[in-house]
Formats: sequence, C-alpha cells, structure tokens
Amino acid sequence: MLKNRIFLSFLLFVIVFAGFSNQVFCSDSAESLRRTPIVEVYEKTHDTVVNISGTRVVTSSYSSGYNLPDIFDLWGPRLKREVSVLGSGVVVHEDGYVMTNAHVIEHANNIKVIFSNGDEFPAEVIAHDENKDIALVKIEADKKLPFVHLGRTDDLMIGETVIAIGNPLGYSNTLTSGILSAIDRDIQVSEGTWLRGLIQTDAPINPGNSGGPLFNITGDLIGINTAIAADAENIGFAIPVDIIADNLRQMLMPEKLRRVRLGLNVGRVKTLGQYTGLTVDSVTKSSPADDKGMKDGDIVLEVDGHELSNIIDFYITMMSKNIGEPIKIKYARASGSSVKTDTVTLTIQDRPLPDGRKLAQDFFGMNISVLTNQVAKKFGFESAYPVLIIVETQDSGVADTAGLEPGDLVLGINGTTIQSVEGLSIEMEKINPGDAVSMTIMRIGIGPFGQVQRRYSVRLRALSK
Repeated sequence: MLKNRIFLSFLLFVIVFAGFSNQVFCSDSAESLRRTPIVEVYEKTHDTVVNISGTRVVTSSYSSGYNLPDIFDLWGPRLKREVSVLGSGVVVHEDGYVMTNAHVIEHANNIKVIFSNGDEFPAEVIAHDENKDIALVKIEADKKLPFVHLGRTDDLMIGETVIAIGNPLGYSNTLTSGILSAIDRDIQVSEGTWLRGLIQTDAPINPGNSGGPLFNITGDLIGINTAIAADAENIGFAIPVDIIADNLRQMLMPEKLRRVRLGLNVGRVKTLGQYTGLTVDSVTKSSPADDKGMKDGDIVLEVDGHELSNIIDFYITMMSKNIGEPIKIKYARASGSSVKTDTVTLTIQDRPLPDGRKLAQDFFGMNISVLTNQVAKKFGFESAYPVLIIVETQDSGVADTAGLEPGDLVLGINGTTIQSVEGLSIEMEKINPGDAVSMTIMRIGIGPFGQVQRRYSVRLRALSK
C-alpha cells in the first residue's frame, strides 16, 4: 500500500510538472512569435526619441491688419500672445545633440527636450536651416546618451517596412509603421518654399511627429519626419538621412559656426583598402588643412587618437576646439596600388569679419546703412532705430531688378533677423557667388488711409564674380 501511494504521488508530480513545463514553453513560444522586427526596433531606439516643447510669441497689430516684427512697436500698439510649440526629435550624438525640424524650433523660446522616462533638459539651438527644415539642438546631460545609428538612403526599396516614433498630438513615444511609398518627392510647404528629394511613407504621421525619426526595419535612421499631405490620409514625408548628413556638414563646419578657418570638409564613411573612415570631400585652398598637405579623397581615421563613427562625430569634435589648439588628424591616402597612413597637426585659425555692406554692394548692387538720425530724416522716419535700410540701389543691378528701392528696411537674411552691420556681415559671409538668398523686407509708405506697412520676402541671386 505504501509503495502504491509513493507511486501515485510521483505520478501526480510528473503530470503537474509536465503541464507546468508545457505552459512555460508555450508562453515563451508565444512571446517569441509576438516579438516582431518592429518590436525589436522600438526596444532598440525608443530611448533616443524625445519630445520637444517650447513657446513662441506671436505679435500682431491692433488696427492695421499687418503682422509686424517687434522692432516696430513705436509705430502703434501691438497685440502679443504666447503659443505652445510641440514636436519631436532624436538624439544623434551621445554628448546630447538632438536632431529635429527647423520649423519646430523656429522663433521658439524656453525650448525643452523631454525623454520618455520623464527626464527634462533645457536646449540650446546650435544650427538650423529653414530652407532644408533641419535643426540641431544641444542639451547638457550628466551622462552619455543613447543615440541612433545613421543609415543610408541610396539603397531604399519601395515597399520596405518603415517605422516612425514621435509625439503626435502630445502622446509621447508613439510608434506607427507602414511602408516606403515613394522616394524623391518634392512638396511645396509655403509660397516659394519647396522641400525636395523627400521620402514618402504611409506610416501614420500627425502634428507633433515633426522632427521625429523614420527608421528602417533594422533600426537605422533613414529620415526625419517633416510634413503630411493636407486633406489626405497616410501620406507623410521625411527628409532622407543622406540629405540630413550633407546639410549637417554645411551647418556644423567650423567656418559656419564661427569666424575661423580650418578648410577641411569631410563627408560620409568610406573604406579605402583596409581602412575605414570619413572621406575628405574638399580642402579649401590656403587653409590650415591645405598648408599641411591634406587632399580631396583622403580618409580621416582618427582625431586626437579617437576613431570616428560618423560625420557628426567629426564636426562636434571640431566645435569644441579653440583657436590655436593643436588637432592631431590621422588619415589614409591611396598611393599607387597601396594605401598609406600619416598624421598631421592642424590648428583652427581666427578669421576677420568681412565688410557686410561691401558684400551687399558686390553681390546685389545695393548700399545698406543703419537707420541713423541723418538717414531717418532723409527717408521721412521720425528718429533713428536699430534697423538696416537700403539707401541706394544700382540701376539694373540684382536688387533693382528684384524691385527693391531706397527706403526699404532689411529685416533678415535667409531666415535670420539682422539689426546691425555686424549681423549683416555675419550673414553675408555665409553667402557664395551664385547662391539664392532670401531677404525679408519691410516697405513703409503712405496710402489713401494713412501709413501702410508691407512685409514680404524677395529672393536674390548673388552676383558671380
């Protein structure tokens, strides 16, 4: 009898254990089936996606019906109200650099970056390009941050799975997925402004997704979501990562951020023989890089002993370098049938501020002045004010042909507000012969019912020498 009881107890244990084991196995198997590539992309990348918030002051006139800049408060009472700014972003470098759309942070105050775990940081705008709708902001975190891996868009496939993560309508870390519907799309975002070469996707994108990442199925960043088609469903557009990388290079070059000279323009990752690094796209003549013998086609392997993983690494490293500070660059160069390496030491040099008024004359055929008391009297203004005014245009010159006239006020160049000759010089030194330049103009005149103010934008083509 005792043996029978022991046998029955053992049999019961075996049956229960077998059932429990089968239940655990089925549970594990079901979870494995549910863990799709989309789930894995979310788990890999969602910590890099942030919410970007801020405020923007909207100013309007009580009576004229015209929207005027703040500098014209003296011409009448102004109505100001504060509106919220909401968008998304993605961390692209472990030192706290976040990519988003320029329209998300345009004219925004108190910009904050908020992570999915609730961590919140004030952000500083490092660079932005309104024409390309790209912006880079910086936060100061007390640790290295997770960041995305830059993919490529020259091998995109129509129909491949894409994944968007962002903050639509304020719902943080929302994931949507779809397919890549088309490439190389051009869309008009405002009068006279187009975004070109975009990715089209049917992944649902809503207000608040702007500036957030678009991933491929391996979790590589292939674009930044920027716009949706009005009066349509599931037609969204993203700026391809290759365009982003090329524009980041232009935005973050030391010469663009500061009045310095380095002369080393690097691009995407490339392999030369057994070496992999960042390709040197161009070297400016008579620059520090040129003086040390660097050439187009070289591959930058290390900066100060540190390997570079992408184009952002290089330019962010350059941002931290002071004028005169030695920078050791190891590079590889093809030499006949072999590849050789060498190391040079460069230093960033100071660059004097050019004469912005002379550049305006050379490029556009117009003379610009600060609105001094003497100039104000000449053009019928009551007093001097910190604003720039066109005092003369060359007959049949670029400005004259575009319809600009003496007395027109120059408020901004390429989206940047300018109120001084120094500001004019800083913006003018960014312009190269042949560039298309957007200039914001205010024309003030007298109409049948009193003073009339007209603010508009004009595009000028910088005269080639």
